Amino acid sequence: MSLPGMSAADPYQVAAALLWARVLGLETVGLHDDFTDLGGDAATAQELVATLCDEFGVRLPSSVVAQAPTPAAFAEVWAARQSESVGHPTVMPLTPDGSGTPLFCFPEAGGPAIGLLPFARYFAGERRVYGMQAHALERRGVPDWSVSAAARRHVGEIRLLQPTGPYLLAGHSFGGLIAFEAAQVLRKAGHEVGLLALIDTYLPGTSRLTRSGAIVPTSQLEGAHPDSPTPPDAGRGIGPLAADDGPTLTPRVVVDRLRQLVELPLAGVVRFRGMHQYDVFYNQGRILTMTYRPRTYDGRTTVWLADDHDEIEAWRGVLTGPAAIRRIGGDHRGVLREPLVAEVVAELRHELATVPGIDGRRV
Repeated sequence: MSLPGMSAADPYQVAAALLWARVLGLETVGLHDDFTDLGGDAATAQELVATLCDEFGVRLPSSVVAQAPTPAAFAEVWAARQSESVGHPTVMPLTPDGSGTPLFCFPEAGGPAIGLLPFARYFAGERRVYGMQAHALERRGVPDWSVSAAARRHVGEIRLLQPTGPYLLAGHSFGGLIAFEAAQVLRKAGHEVGLLALIDTYLPGTSRLTRSGAIVPTSQLEGAHPDSPTPPDAGRGIGPLAADDGPTLTPRVVVDRLRQLVELPLAGVVRFRGMHQYDVFYNQGRILTMTYRPRTYDGRTTVWLADDHDEIEAWRGVLTGPAAIRRIGGDHRGVLREPLVAEVVAELRHELATVPGIDGRRV
């Protein structure tokens, strides 16, 4: 699904546009389209907020569409209310119930679980998809300061939702490292992991932290790391991903790096305003990436790597079991957007069709 008027997508804006389109019975909805102009009325407003509550645990009055009559405005209200929602602070159901084995998905560094909705919606009615987001990302708390700690926390949550395996895990970008470690934890405890799916995940050891604070593949030492939830103005060299690795850094970039260092220990404890909250957790994810040391994994794995990602041999050295490594056209930021996400889902669905022990299938 394309989203008119959207370039660098705020995940809540994407989710709001998808939700509005479904409730209004439309193929696409633009970020600044008016609810009434789209054919919305009191009944559809009630359906909209009821669906939001049922599927995401967020309670809003139907009058919200009067104060926030566009998906962009609605997304802002939704994001603000998410931290107060009745749902679990780190687990978000992204699809209604389905009869298939659940799929547990991990988003990119600093990304809320709702950002996986364009991917998850392909499994609606087929299987429940859960988004597993960082602890303290949207509610105040002390975050996990290692990939292993985050994985152990999520495994506990996964076991409550699905007491026995086989388990299906998927991760995008940094989330792939959490999924990878969660698979290790589950298998070490004697549980079966049917499939581990990694979508353009950078393997530690094949990238480095530049002097300006960005993580980049060693083969691509120039330019910004593609994980950022809010791409910076590269021309001015500001923001969380300014990747100036030259002999000197401008004073503005130095100040920006110092600000990030001061904010980093406050991640989760202090609530930063707007999308800056996600930027701080993105920076925390960079630290976790660089300190993580993955062990070899001999379970069944499928990996998709974008055209700008060339660490195939490194992954082959870590994945010692049945592993398929596939190329996906486009760059890192596009793999979970149309049309690439449809291609990834089609291939993933094909893989799932052959996993024994899931979806009622006999081993």
